[in-house]
Amino acid sequence: MTRFGPDVLRGIAVEHIDALAAGAALLGSGGGGDVALGSHLLRRALAPAGRRVEVVPAAGLPPGALVVHAGVVGAPDVLAERLLAPGDLARAVEAVVGHLGGDLAAVGVIEIGGLNAVAAVLTAAHLGVPVVDGDLMGRAFPGINQTTAAVAGHPAAPLALVGPAADTVVVPAASPAMAEALIRSCAATMGGAASLAMYPLTAAVLAAHGVRSSLSACHALGTAYLTRDPAAGARALAARLGARLLFEGRVDEIRPPLAGSPGCTTLTSPDGGATARLDHQEEFLAVTLDGVTVAGTPDIIVALAVGSGAPLRADQLRPGHSLVLLGLPALHTWPPGTAALVGPPAFGLDLEAVTTP
Repeated sequence: MTRFGPDVLRGIAVEHIDALAAGAALLGSGGGGDVALGSHLLRRALAPAGRRVEVVPAAGLPPGALVVHAGVVGAPDVLAERLLAPGDLARAVEAVVGHLGGDLAAVGVIEIGGLNAVAAVLTAAHLGVPVVDGDLMGRAFPGINQTTAAVAGHPAAPLALVGPAADTVVVPAASPAMAEALIRSCAATMGGAASLAMYPLTAAVLAAHGVRSSLSACHALGTAYLTRDPAAGARALAARLGARLLFEGRVDEIRPPLAGSPGCTTLTSPDGGATARLDHQEEFLAVTLDGVTVAGTPDIIVALAVGSGAPLRADQLRPGHSLVLLGLPALHTWPPGTAALVGPPAFGLDLEAVTTP
């Protein structure tokens, strides 16, 4: 059983894409890129002849089997304009496998939130291998070291990046900080975005240190969202998704992130009696109501547009938007001492402990 439902995915076909994409958008916590782009390409890949990508748990693979994690990296606006090339994703994985030697058993999901949830499935479809039912973040995070594998001491390298002209860069070894810097630099040189393969792990390591059943949980969450009653209120929707209703209100002011420091959005309740501050960078980071922090990373914050119910990314918020803010539990319980890696301090936020309303 997953956190969001009893259904365990055994395979992904066309009929699963809408729910998978919806769940990934919610788990993106306001970031992770445009899921619609990836789901469109995945539909094109799977529609002919009713293709299906096998989904396997890491524990279901031989202990020494090689799993390479695949996705994309780069500026959201570039990723929104440039079509993903499944061949580039596959080439990145093949470059890592070629460096290591041996055979690829499956593709892993870097982050279950946002575009990369779908990108990994697309990569597996192109390579003709299974995708692992899990990920390394349990949501979306901006840093490649913000993973369960990194916490367990496993490096991202060997890693490979492939640009739109099939230019390929392989990094055999790098510290977490240097790997991050090299990836960002290469992506910028490749036009602002690149296909990425990293964290080559054995199935045994992934079973021990990865987030389990992420694809199943993502699909179940997306199914619950898509089958909601549009006429039901925000509180009923929160209950259906296993979320907390944090706030309902109108966006009054948006201060964008500057020089790596988080931005914030101020909202006011319909009656004007309460205010909320939504801190965000690439993802939503925290919600503070009248001075009390009620949600914070690594838990997931969702902003839904009142009326359509569509999940909005941080870069889509505009003054005048009426929003429902929900808090979803993270798919992974991060161990004590990781706040500096995945908590508010990792993003320069000095907040009091989260208080559950």
